Amino acid sequence: MGEACKAAGVLFCVDAIQAVGALRFDVEEIQCDFAMADGHKWLLGPEGLGFFYVREERMNDLSLNEYGWHMIKHAGDYNQASWEVADTAMRFECGSPNLLAAHALHASTSLLLNTGIENVEAAVLSKADSLCGLLSDAGAEIITPAHSRGRSGIVTFGTNGRSPKEVWQALMSKGVICMHRGGGIRFSPHFHTPLYRLQQAVSIAAEECLW
Repeated sequence: MGEACKAAGVLFCVDAIQAVGALRFDVEEIQCDFAMADGHKWLLGPEGLGFFYVREERMNDLSLNEYGWHMIKHAGDYNQASWEVADTAMRFECGSPNLLAAHALHASTSLLLNTGIENVEAAVLSKADSLCGLLSDAGAEIITPAHSRGRSGIVTFGTNGRSPKEVWQALMSKGVICMHRGGGIRFSPHFHTPLYRLQQAVSIAAEECLW
């Protein structure tokens, strides 16, 4: 897609929140111009702080509609009489940093990096495969595509005619963290989720969906 956008002169922006922190994500490989991800979800960090990537040659293609004291070229030099936008991606930092969240996000990303994103990805995909197997054995309809291309840690399954929202509410009330999406229930185990937790979640889901 990135190659096609580049050939057509189309800017390519990627919402990477369902990839970063769980899967290898290479901005050069996918040839995106912009990418962003919030700190929660797979990054295991707080909500309200994230990452923004912009390809260097595309920085001037974005109009600046908000302004702040961190986006200037000489940020921190309070004797500067001139006001000039930074040449780097700091030009898009229009507000004040969320420093408390920054410490938390640093801790969570350090955990992921120390574990190794290749190891994290392998574990995430393995958990997803195990979950699909457990759900299939229980009689559930797996909505998530089975093909390997575009795989992630997200597994969505049907609710056997019951309202996905009602099933979600029932599961959450029993301590099963999930979400209702795409006409079913979404489980998203991370690399640290033990197998017995998946087994427990599927067992409770089977009771609610009457598979």
